[in-house]
Formats: sequence, C-alpha cells, structure tokens
Amino acid sequence: MAMDSKQKKALIILGIIIIAGFLLRVYKLDSQSLWLDEAFSIHYSQQGLMSVITMQDPTPPLYYSLLHFWIGPTGISVFATRFLSVVFGTVSIFLVYLLAKSMFDEKVGLLSALLLALSPLHINYSQEARAYALFFALILLSMYFYYRLSKGNLTKGRAASKGTIMGYLLSTLLLLYSHFYAIFIILAQGLHLAFTSKLKLSKGFKLSKKIKLWLMLQAVMLIFYTPWLAHVLFMPSNAYSWIPRPSLLQIIYMIYSFFSGMAFSFYGLALTMICLALILVYARKSRMDEKSSLLWLWVAVPIIIPFLFSLVFTPIFVPKYVYFASLPLYIMVSKAVFSINKRRKVAIIALIAFLSLASLWVQQNDIMRDPWDRVAGYVSESYNEGDNVAIINSYQILPFAYYYENECFRSDDIFGCSQAKGIYPVDNLDQIKAAGKGDFWLIVSRDIYDDETIRVLDYFNENYNLADSREYLLNQDSAFFNSLYQYFDQKKLIQLRLNRIRVLYFQEKS
Repeated sequence: MAMDSKQKKALIILGIIIIAGFLLRVYKLDSQSLWLDEAFSIHYSQQGLMSVITMQDPTPPLYYSLLHFWIGPTGISVFATRFLSVVFGTVSIFLVYLLAKSMFDEKVGLLSALLLALSPLHINYSQEARAYALFFALILLSMYFYYRLSKGNLTKGRAASKGTIMGYLLSTLLLLYSHFYAIFIILAQGLHLAFTSKLKLSKGFKLSKKIKLWLMLQAVMLIFYTPWLAHVLFMPSNAYSWIPRPSLLQIIYMIYSFFSGMAFSFYGLALTMICLALILVYARKSRMDEKSSLLWLWVAVPIIIPFLFSLVFTPIFVPKYVYFASLPLYIMVSKAVFSINKRRKVAIIALIAFLSLASLWVQQNDIMRDPWDRVAGYVSESYNEGDNVAIINSYQILPFAYYYENECFRSDDIFGCSQAKGIYPVDNLDQIKAAGKGDFWLIVSRDIYDDETIRVLDYFNENYNLADSREYLLNQDSAFFNSLYQYFDQKKLIQLRLNRIRVLYFQEKS
C-alpha cells in the first residue's frame, strides 16, 4: 500500500529528528575521561564471555555481554566503547515515537521523539559506557509490545498476534537481564492490567483471558530468569551497601533532571516549570483510561515503591536507576501540547526546543567526569625511577590504569599486574606498609574521609615529606542545589565539598 503525502512528511520529520538526536549524542563523545563505572564496564567486558556472565556484579550481564562482542572489532577507545550507548540512545528515539503514536497519534509520536532527541538527561546517558541507554531502550520496547498486547485483548474479538506476544516476551526478558529495576516496570504493567481488566465475579472469581496470558508469559520469563536469580544468591550481601537512604531532596533534583539534565541553569529551571505545567494540563484534560493509567503507573511505581522500601528496609533507591520515568512524562507533555490552540502550540514547541538545547549546552560545559586522563598524565610526566604509586579506594585503579598502564588494564589480573609495576591499589594502612619503601605518589579519589583514609594520610605526614600536590575538582552540584543541601542535608554538602581527586607526592624523610 502506497504512502500518502502526510505519511511521507511524517517519516521525513522523524528521520530528521533521529539524525539530530544521533548527532547530539556523538558530539563531544570522547571529550571527557572515562570514570570508574565506565572503566569497570570495559575492563570486565573484555574478558572471556563466561567470566563476563559469572562476574560478581549485581547488574545483570546483558550489557556487559553486548559490550564484550562490540569491543572485539571496535577496540576499547573511549569513543568506540561509548558509541554502543549512542546506538541504543538513538534507537530509543524511534521507539518512543512508535509507542506514543500507537497510544495517541502521529503528532504526539513525533513530538515525543523530539523531546527525547533533545533531552540533556538522555544525551548524557547515551554518552556513557554503561547499561542505562540499553535499559531505557528495552523499557520502551517492552512497553510498546505490552500496550499492543493489552489493547488487542481489550477489544472484543481481537486477540494479540503471535508477533506481539513473542515481542513482549523477548523484549521483557532482555529487559530483566539489563537491570534489576526492570521488576518495577513489570509490576507497573501488572497493576495496569489489573486496573483495566473486567474481572468476572459471577460464579466465583475468574481471571480474564488477557491476565491469564500475561501471567503465563511472566511464568515463562521467570523460568529463563532463574539462572540469574540463582547467581545473585551467591553474591556478597553488601553489593548495594553503598546506597544511602533517600531524601525528598533527591526527588526534587530527579524531577529537575528528567527535563533539564545533570547541570542546574535558569534555562533548565524554566524548561522544568513549563513541562510540569503541561503535565498538569494533561492531568486535567485526560480521562483516567487505559492510556493515562499506564503512563501514570509507569512514572509512579518505579519511584514510590523503591523510595518507600529504602526508608523502611534496605536502601535501593538511586535516582539514575529511575530516570526512565521521564519517558512517559515526555509523552504526557507532547499530548498536552496538542491540546493547546495552534498559535501557542508552535511557540511552546519552539521554546521547549530552545531551552532543551540551552540546558544541554550548560551540561556539556559545566559537568565534568572524573579527569583520570589528566591525573595519569600528571603522574606519568613527573614520575621518577623507583617511585611507587598508591591509589586509595582500590577499584579506582581501573580508570587510572586505563590511561597510565593500559597493559595492566587489559590483563585479567589488573591488581597483580599493577602491583608488579609498583602501582598499589589500597584500601587500608596495612596495604600501604606492605607496599615497601621509597617515594610515593598517593592518589586520593573522592575524599570522603573515612577512618582508614585519615590513618593513611596521617602515616604519610608523619613519615614522609610532602614534595608536591595537585587537586582535580569533580562534578559539583550547582549553587542552587548546594543551598538546598545546606538547609536539608549537611552530610551531603560536606561530601560535595570533598568531591575531588588529590595527587600527593611524598618523599621519604632523610
């Protein structure tokens, strides 16, 4: 069937949006250093596939496995490893178009795609060698097939096609293997299905056909997910011990980030206010039907349940884990825009696009990842024969070795290789003393001054002379959020002020 002129125009616009989104994600892709989590991804993904699948990391292995096959032909350069996330981020633009179009119409689909293409938040995570861009893409794919699945069974006489059923099964299973927060997406889908189903109460309680089908698919996925669940049982119990208890301030910052990205600016503040106002317009004008309930559950369930769980039990709430909740909000904003009269609609779209690009410009100029390339360059240039290098927080050897000793970074035993070359990843004073004698380059990353770090610094100050030092400031929250921390979270404010990498050169006392 031939396309009419409207369909051709829509496809051309969509193509332009996708190309623009791709170019924004490629721009300055390798301009900043790898940081710890990215170096972790690359180091362990370059090992054998079985090592990748069975490594002791709570993140499921799908992304690491894909990165393993990706870096085979492309190598482990910063550009190459981050480019895989660019691919997933660009695919997400098309997927949000498909989902929004199927839920509403072509115009809402195109505007949703534009919002995602220009989103500073999603551009940031499309430029990081981590699993988030893949996770977001698979959420959109799962939601697309889920919506088709529920829509097909909601209409009398229309069953979901085999392709839809298989698409939902495969996309959601892959989603489970991309991040453990996938469970909250499935929970939101299940609640949506329960709320929108017509339960048959006559002759006893009976489940509708669509709920039976959905439950059957969950059972199939559970069977295929069981190997990973069994693997998780043997992981250390402190795998998520680094997560602090959440605060309402995190929710405020997260909502701002949904629309305006990682850096505060008045452009971003204006953009957030406009988008929140449009969401209120959507809430006021839309009925709580199967479409609206799905979007609201998609936002609420992954935020509220982990947040409350973290307050009552063990902390599991991390804002970046739920940044995908921005996706249904983009669809709401798009739908609200097209409920406004034409003249205002065009002005609002232009203003949102301008503010998004302005916020992106601020983000790319103000936000700096850990500058391990500069740290390694400084030590390399100033290193004297016989010097030792010690890195407090042993896992920070990963980004440091990537730039300083790439042979060790490529080794399966990065710790043993580094120590053989006089580079000591340490976590306590005893490890420093075991390193031996000689002058030391001491690298203190992210100075949260715990007792062991203080003991190490006291030891060097007592037994060595400080000959040189240099500091590299890391990401600092804006003055706006710093002022909020000052009133609500003094501990967080202290941590922000100490958010730096320090390089200290100590010489033995005569």
